Amino acid sequence: MAKRALVLSGGGMFAAFQAGAWRALAGRFAPDVVIGASAGALNAWMVAGRVDPEELCRLWLTLDEQMEAPRLQWPRRWGDGIVDATGLEQLLRRVTKEHKPALGLGVTVCEGWRLRNRVYWDGEVRVEHLLASCAVPGVLSAQRLGGGLSFDGGLRGACPVWAAEEWGATEIVAIDVWTDLPWWWGLGLRRWLRRPDGARVWRIQPPGRLGRMRESAVWSRANMERWIAAGEAAAR
Repeated sequence: MAKRALVLSGGGMFAAFQAGAWRALAGRFAPDVVIGASAGALNAWMVAGRVDPEELCRLWLTLDEQMEAPRLQWPRRWGDGIVDATGLEQLLRRVTKEHKPALGLGVTVCEGWRLRNRVYWDGEVRVEHLLASCAVPGVLSAQRLGGGLSFDGGLRGACPVWAAEEWGATEIVAIDVWTDLPWWWGLGLRRWLRRPDGARVWRIQPPGRLGRMRESAVWSRANMERWIAAGEAAAR
């Protein structure tokens, strides 16, 4: 019997592409588990909660209304970032309160200073795990999960197909928006960034670079509209 997984990469604002792709896929591919890293973890929660694809697209299109604009902060301890994540945390608390996963859910993080890959599954996942999965070192603060620091889930592989394979998926659709990572991303960890896909993995990717690195961190409605449309076209 087939075990189907949907895997959503990290990518900051580029993850709006995933919302458009899911709008095209929702009636055609029925996953048993949804696995996300970083911004893809937010989308994974929504998809696992059987949120209407149009609502997911609206979330990205109105993100400026959904959360406070990020502010800079002074890091006070090891693992802290320079961006105050209060607005993101408020958004995640509202989303996780309004929508509960009805499908299997996996959220990846990187643990400790050795950045060991870890997946939290189903009922283990809380707001803190979603925040940890988005915690780019030096930018957003790491979260203390189980006593240790946990960072961005895409650091050792922006699109965690490996997690779906470990789960036992026999059919995997991966929506991967990080096709053009900067040279310094994962420096020293290059062998983890793109493992060869198995025979039953289909990747949906942008046809080209979605934008500059800065655009992945700054919301723009024009970009959201463009990336959602690009995701839908690529998935079709």
